[in-house]
Amino acid sequence: MQDNGPLIALIFFIIFTAVCGLFAYQRYQELMGDDPEGVGGRSTKLDAEIKEKKDDLATVGDETRGWQFKIEEKRAAIQVQVDRLNRFDRLYKDFESAHKGRTLIVDAGKRFRGAATDLGGRVAEKKDETRTTIRKDESDLRERTDSQVRELDQSRENAVSRAIEEKKKHETRQKTFRVQKNYEDSTVDEYRRQLDALTQREVERAHVADETDGKVILSDPVHNTVVINIGTVQGVKNGFRFECFAMRPGNRKVHKAFLEVRKASASLSECMIVTTTLQLPRDPLSDYVAPEPEYRYSPYHESGKKGSTLQPLSASVKETTLGMNKLDPIVEGDLVQNPFFAPNKTFTFYIAGSKAIAQGVQKSAIAYSWVQIKSISEFYGAKVVDVVDLGVNYIIAQKNAREDDPEFTKAVTLGIPVIYEWELFRFLDQR
Repeated sequence: MQDNGPLIALIFFIIFTAVCGLFAYQRYQELMGDDPEGVGGRSTKLDAEIKEKKDDLATVGDETRGWQFKIEEKRAAIQVQVDRLNRFDRLYKDFESAHKGRTLIVDAGKRFRGAATDLGGRVAEKKDETRTTIRKDESDLRERTDSQVRELDQSRENAVSRAIEEKKKHETRQKTFRVQKNYEDSTVDEYRRQLDALTQREVERAHVADETDGKVILSDPVHNTVVINIGTVQGVKNGFRFECFAMRPGNRKVHKAFLEVRKASASLSECMIVTTTLQLPRDPLSDYVAPEPEYRYSPYHESGKKGSTLQPLSASVKETTLGMNKLDPIVEGDLVQNPFFAPNKTFTFYIAGSKAIAQGVQKSAIAYSWVQIKSISEFYGAKVVDVVDLGVNYIIAQKNAREDDPEFTKAVTLGIPVIYEWELFRFLDQR
């Protein structure tokens, strides 16, 4: 029997293997289905089961995602509740802290109320004591004040009586002083008038219009040409105007014409004789004709006789020609002069008069504004200053210069020569 054991075991193993193989084959047939052709293709039944399992798996996945989404929603709701719980917890802690603080404050208030009650009692006592002291001091002070007021009233009455007496004495002295002052003032005024009469300085007239700047070295009246012996070396420029005149016996100046430089060379200047038509104003009540077109008033009053009343030159104008007198022509040796110019010298002028200009009109101007006079002066190389000093050569006086311009009086005091605007008309009309 012992020798047949392995054989029995082998037989049993073979039978067991055959049975397991039969069961496996049957299960395989169930899974694969029938394959009558034997081509080894996949069974339709297996595919159906696989598809069914995949569908079940997809359904389980969808359900899983749905449950995950719900889980996230629940988690967010839980987080909101957690945050709310945290806020409530902080609020509760703050409330608890505030409640403790309020409890402390209430306790302190109760203690303070008790202390205040005690202090109020002590203050009332002190107030009564102070009121009693003040009433006593007030009574004493009133008595002292009444005494001082009586003394001051008496002093005031005494002072008033003394002031009345002093006022009477002062009025008497004042009347005496006023009489004496009036006498002294009249004496001083008389002395001042005498002093002014003795010290007042007369206006020194400028003689620049009689001075000589050059002379005529060639005259050709036929061609309206004159040559003078000064040129650019002396400072002459084209456009300069000169008065040509001759000196006659008795130191008498005779006007010949006005010359205007047409071409200036180094030492000579070629000039033309200025010829223009002037309209001279006339007096409607007399035969008076103004010597210059810039004149506005006649020396005769409304009756036609001489007087101090100004008569406007309102009659029709008289036309005349400014030029050379053919009966007294310009000849060689005649002299030329310009009040704004001197050879190799720079004049300094001050224009005296009110320089206020309203609506383009300067009231103190006779015919030309101070701006025009300044422009012409600078054209000839002169300098115009705003303040009078010892460096000023001449004063150009406009209308009412003495009354309107304090610098005019200063210039007269310094002895600076004065030229009046009307003396410069034929040089100022170069516009």
